[in-house]
Amino acid sequence: MTLSLFSRNAPSSPNLAPAAPSNGARLVTTDGRALPLRGTTLQADAQGGIARVILEQRFANPYEEPLAVTYSLPLPEGGAVSAFSFRIGDQRIVGDVRGRAEARERYERALVEGKSAALLEQDRSSLFTQEIGNIPPGAELVAEIVIDQRLAWLDEGAWEWRFPTVVAPRYLGEEGRVPDAARITQDVADGPLPARLGLTCLIHDTLAAGKRPESPSHALEISGDPKQGIVVNLGARAGARLDRDLVVRWSIATPKVGLSLDTSRRAGDAAQMAHGLLTIVPPVASPSLRPVTRDLVVLLDTSGSMHGEPLDQARRVVAALIDTLHDDDQLELIEFSSAPRRWNDAPVRATDLAKREALAWLRALRASGGTEMRAGILEALRTLRPDAQRQVVLVTDGHIGFETEVLRAIFDRLPASSRLHTVGVGSAVNRSLTAPAARAGRGIEVVIGLGEDPERAAARLVARTAAPVLVNLDISGSALVEHAPLRLPDLFAGAPVLVALALRPEGGSLLVRGQTREGTWEKRLDVPAIEAGDDSPAAALFGREKVEDLELALARGGDRRTLDDAIERIGLDFKIATRLTSWIAVTEQVTVDPDDALRRERMPHELPHGMSAEGLGLRPARAAAGGKTKGKIDLKARLGKTAPEAKLDPTDDLIAGPAPSLPLPAMAAPRNLPASAPRPATPVIPQNNMPEPSPLVDTQLALATAPKKHASRLPVVLLVLLLLALLAGLLYAFRKPAAPPDSPGKHGLLPAPVTSIAPA
Repeated sequence: MTLSLFSRNAPSSPNLAPAAPSNGARLVTTDGRALPLRGTTLQADAQGGIARVILEQRFANPYEEPLAVTYSLPLPEGGAVSAFSFRIGDQRIVGDVRGRAEARERYERALVEGKSAALLEQDRSSLFTQEIGNIPPGAELVAEIVIDQRLAWLDEGAWEWRFPTVVAPRYLGEEGRVPDAARITQDVADGPLPARLGLTCLIHDTLAAGKRPESPSHALEISGDPKQGIVVNLGARAGARLDRDLVVRWSIATPKVGLSLDTSRRAGDAAQMAHGLLTIVPPVASPSLRPVTRDLVVLLDTSGSMHGEPLDQARRVVAALIDTLHDDDQLELIEFSSAPRRWNDAPVRATDLAKREALAWLRALRASGGTEMRAGILEALRTLRPDAQRQVVLVTDGHIGFETEVLRAIFDRLPASSRLHTVGVGSAVNRSLTAPAARAGRGIEVVIGLGEDPERAAARLVARTAAPVLVNLDISGSALVEHAPLRLPDLFAGAPVLVALALRPEGGSLLVRGQTREGTWEKRLDVPAIEAGDDSPAAALFGREKVEDLELALARGGDRRTLDDAIERIGLDFKIATRLTSWIAVTEQVTVDPDDALRRERMPHELPHGMSAEGLGLRPARAAAGGKTKGKIDLKARLGKTAPEAKLDPTDDLIAGPAPSLPLPAMAAPRNLPASAPRPATPVIPQNNMPEPSPLVDTQLALATAPKKHASRLPVVLLVLLLLALLAGLLYAFRKPAAPPDSPGKHGLLPAPVTSIAPA
């Protein structure tokens, strides 16, 4: 954790100690210090493919001076941050959305004036920076963020809610390649952190007979009445570590083919426009349809961040995909890290022999080097003809900082008749890359965590890469003003699709039309007049979808000034966070003495579950049994450049016992809960007993010289010290009589005092 004392007039930048630009991270030790973030709680309310989530974070100041905390905050890809506030003492301060520069200026001014303030800025679509300033000595502050997000539909007939809890290091390439490299560089703790996650999720959907919510990531405790809502809590009394995505899935009764619409109309200035979420359930596919021939191009990330479990899982997913191919299908395999490499120079027919050879090539792959994803994309698309009909599948953890480069390459090189799909692998996938890349490639995104069934993930992808049942989708009608996304997706059998709409308040009709193999499919829906005052997520999600369309237009090469102006206007109109609009909340009263020095700290993240510090170049590669690790560690080494293939020891992610539950009344009707309504108090999550604060050490190594972590080197160290002592005795015996005795330290006979290693 980065710690420093600044004068109150110093700029409040989270970039307190930039790391090497290539690896985007540094390993730090907390040295037993009590950290400001004491606990995180999620309250979610889910129904019909939408969830409203309240994220609460509890910060405490254990020091004798005011504290400012900077925290890189992961949030759901595509989610709309629709409310922001904090509680301090008996005050609840409600935030407002302002232009990014104006919000930053208000935050800085509040710190100078001695007022407590909180600022939330977007760095990527799923990565935010949260700054909490002027927490009084000994005080506690609870930050609250409301997120409206879509759920993912799984082909086995279930909704999936995924919420990130940790930020993984990103590969940034050469210096200057990523303009905000220092800002998105992460501090990674060298061990588990004490903060824990608590959960209460209320599900209103009608579940399939005999089914219960389940999770591939965490143990769950299920309760509640299906008529009132199913309640999901974590199965650990003290909560879960913040080291992986939280995933909850529930199978529902088969949705009816056709259309359904959830409408809302906000009170106030926005009342002249209504919004809606249109759910389209396409018809089932004809059983007489023959499987289409597939030309499959698999692009596999083998960079250092994939070292260990992520690459093992990625290989299993690709192997499962290969197993679905038939003799008439064609296959190309390309791996990339610092540079791309092909399995064969040309596509190969997927015969049994070819598939065995492909699997052998997969097994031999090792993870190391940087993540030059753009070069990999260009290689995968290089041989595609303009009329090619190929399915390109990118398998990656997505951990890069130059996402726009990749999107531009997809827009420039992908033929109109081909599709690019993404498979995100790992416990903390960078969905700021995988989701927009799939959207740019007119494909689909599949995310699979470590330990999940790879065959199930491959089956989802195959089901979606087969022929869709409904294409050329079009929405029109007298009630419609606009829909988002602008380019509507293809629809697949039985898979509901949600489309955000801007509607006329007086209502009218909607007509949805598409093409199936049997001809035209169309459905009509009457929309009644929409009354003002509803607080559903429809407006915020429409605004978020519009912003995503504009960001993709920018990646395609659109005019930056025009598009940035439009993004900022949408953020202000719809009261959501964007790249150009931020949430800011400031107390009216002075809470600390403006003349007191302000202590600033940057919260570290845990290393995501299954990721390797060795693969990231943050720690020396561990020796094999009976062997030794040779060579120095370059403090500015790129991601995984020196890392051999190795597998991490399993990590225990949960503490036994039921998780802290939140009172049900608080979740009775969150879909209609105003952002300014009072929230239930955050439950006290048990904390480990922490020692009194002691100085921190910042380092890009994992304290490679710490005796407690390298006890096996103790005999060697003792032998070296003994030889040094003998040498000192000999030098003393043969010293010149006239020469005054020198201190041993001057000759280097005793080791110099160990000091902290400053970040590069």
